[in-house]
Amino acid sequence: MATESCDYKLAADLAANCESSSVAGLKNYGYIINYDDIDFDSCARDASNPCVLTTLVLKKGKKAYRMYVPGKTPFSGTNKAMASSTYRNKFTKTLGLVILDNGPDVVNDIINPLANGSFVAILENKYGGKDGKNTFEVYGYEQGLSATALADDKYSEETDGGWSATLEETGAPSAGLYLFNDSVATTRAAIASLVAGS
Repeated sequence: MATESCDYKLAADLAANCESSSVAGLKNYGYIINYDDIDFDSCARDASNPCVLTTLVLKKGKKAYRMYVPGKTPFSGTNKAMASSTYRNKFTKTLGLVILDNGPDVVNDIINPLANGSFVAILENKYGGKDGKNTFEVYGYEQGLSATALADDKYSEETDGGWSATLEETGAPSAGLYLFNDSVATTRAAIASLVAGS
């Protein structure tokens, strides 16, 4: 029986990046995919850094869906936090979003599936880093995002009668996972192909 040694040691200085200053926040567009529509066997991570997903592949006939949240603080409530465990600490990743629409089609095509499904989301950070690898961050790839809250407050000034939603991934082994292949432009084109479907 093979034994694996997980040697957790720092490998870089803990210092501010003075060449490319960090910026808080997310951009208004994101993407969401049904977890079971991903062809995990065909996806690939960077050999030198497993926190970089270089290839995200969907099963034949499946596609990603766009999300748009207007305003200065889109996807408010989105965060990541360590969750203590007995043997190995993991991470909880939370995605907050609003659906500024309502009605039977919205409930049938979006809300009911969100309430019971499992998902992967791609969000675009305002801070892309010096090389752009921080631009597209992936939530739910390791354990799947599932809804922890869905609400339709008819008098909410935040949602204008639409829906607010919170999706959560628990037990994720990595603190962050980023989608990047060669350049931001190449990665953006790959995401566009996911939306177009196969």
